[in-house]
Amino acid sequence: MRIVRVALAAHVVIAMIGCASVEQPLVESHPERVRTELATAIVERRPQDVIPRLGPLERERVLPASELAEFRSSAVAIVRDLYQTALADKRYSDAVRHYRNLVVLGEFGQDDEVLTGLIARDAESLLADGNLPIALATLISVPRLSSLTDEQLTSAADIAVQLNNRHAIALLGEANQQWARANPQIMDFASERPGPVRMSEGVVTIWVDRGLRIVGGVGMPDRVVGSGFFIDPRGYIVTNYHVVQSEVDPEYRGYSRVFVRLPSDPVARIPARVVGHSRAFDIALLKIEVDAPYVFSFTDTRVLDPGTRIVAIGSPGGLENTITSGIISATGRRFLQLGDAMQVDVPINPGNSGGPLIDDHGRLVGVVFAGIPQFDGVNFAIPAFWVTTFLRDLFDDGPVSHPWLGVAVEPASGGLEVSYVALGSPAAQAGLKVGDLITLMDGWEVSRVAAAQSVLLRRAPDSFVSVEWSRDGERIQGFAVLGERPQNPVAVALDRDLRERVYPALFGMQVERTGQMLFRPSYSVTRVFRGSVADETGITAGDTFTETGFEYDRSIEVAFLRMLINKRTQGFLRTSIQIPAYVERDNFL
Repeated sequence: MRIVRVALAAHVVIAMIGCASVEQPLVESHPERVRTELATAIVERRPQDVIPRLGPLERERVLPASELAEFRSSAVAIVRDLYQTALADKRYSDAVRHYRNLVVLGEFGQDDEVLTGLIARDAESLLADGNLPIALATLISVPRLSSLTDEQLTSAADIAVQLNNRHAIALLGEANQQWARANPQIMDFASERPGPVRMSEGVVTIWVDRGLRIVGGVGMPDRVVGSGFFIDPRGYIVTNYHVVQSEVDPEYRGYSRVFVRLPSDPVARIPARVVGHSRAFDIALLKIEVDAPYVFSFTDTRVLDPGTRIVAIGSPGGLENTITSGIISATGRRFLQLGDAMQVDVPINPGNSGGPLIDDHGRLVGVVFAGIPQFDGVNFAIPAFWVTTFLRDLFDDGPVSHPWLGVAVEPASGGLEVSYVALGSPAAQAGLKVGDLITLMDGWEVSRVAAAQSVLLRRAPDSFVSVEWSRDGERIQGFAVLGERPQNPVAVALDRDLRERVYPALFGMQVERTGQMLFRPSYSVTRVFRGSVADETGITAGDTFTETGFEYDRSIEVAFLRMLINKRTQGFLRTSIQIPAYVERDNFL
């Protein structure tokens, strides 16, 4: 009730200040505006607009600590109520999210038994809806598999058999060896190794008909060919986003129809629709009205060492049921906006995109997505464990909403240095600034961008995440409420922010404006990040330049910066150069 009175009183005070003389210091009204905003958020039950702001307000001493503590108590009480309401309404997915929020806020200790019970009930509701892949993935994600009942273990194993998920059965058996001994037939299934020929029955060819394109005045068929594979007996198929991009890209204005060809009948074209997609991970989910002849299962296995033998199944050039073999050449390649990729030497050609990669144990370990035509044996795949982080969301119509903190970072000693903070982002609300060194996220050390992204991907948008960072030798802890990641963070930043503020995230250099002549701004380079576009171009701190042009070519997602630069290392000789950078960056959290 006191919060409501504060809100009403603050509205009156602001109204009085608005009628006052213009000489009235704005600083005096600032605390009142803050009180109003926080109190209104409490009244409207928006704890996400309260808790992240409390840390910065306390550090800046905008409001007394006792008053901020009261706001925090009220906000946490709302989160508790949201948790209890979701539990009572049997919305177990929401209950899990609110429970985890309370753990992050320090209100609950991490009780694996409670969390396991909530997740198990969520899985049971998914199973009741017939969503087998997500029900199984949810159930085996519980903190304590050993606490599942025999009935739950058997139910999970039955699903795993239908989905050919031998890895899941092995996990269940390890969690409860007594149950495993009582179910020898199920455990025998887990030890089987299906051959590539059997698995190829679940791999399909994706055809996207985009009508005709004019080449030299002659109309030519415009088609995209890719591969895909079943992950659900009901006819759900995973492929690459770029294969079916014309089906879901709002900027595409041409004709587009997607079809699937089954290995059992490579002539028939079965209409398909795109259910969900993630541009950031280059993954899409299709649906056809056919029962799957064989089903693949994603697992969270991360044992993908270079040298591991693998098999690729797909349709290079439209040639169905093509099986090729090779090894994992390297891991940790940064090619996508989120996560990382593995490099493979399996022979891959146009048409293989979206096909499965299988290891010697018959496990799905990756999804093929790219190759370099001029280099033989240099191809790339998305590790399967990254897809498990958003597999559930693929079954919701439309683009996947990935979590978003709103900072670009660069690896540094002891953590990740913030090079850019997006306007209005969760990071900005939590008080993060350029130059801060992020060291912990949800208690996990983050020294690599992929590690930090992995922490975030365990959370959904609107979830709380704790962040620790250092600034000028001071350690700071705060909370952020994750937002929804833009499809292209740099493109959004270029539309909303000063261009020079985006240079660190885009080109890898920090600049300071020194002047402007004839609408051409001049800058001094104050910092260049190692390995960045600016670094590889030979730009160093102390260089000065005049921007003579900037172009963002959206058709190829590349930005071009033209400049007249005075290089310090060349005696400040004035040179005209142009530096390009891909706009889809991999350094955003």
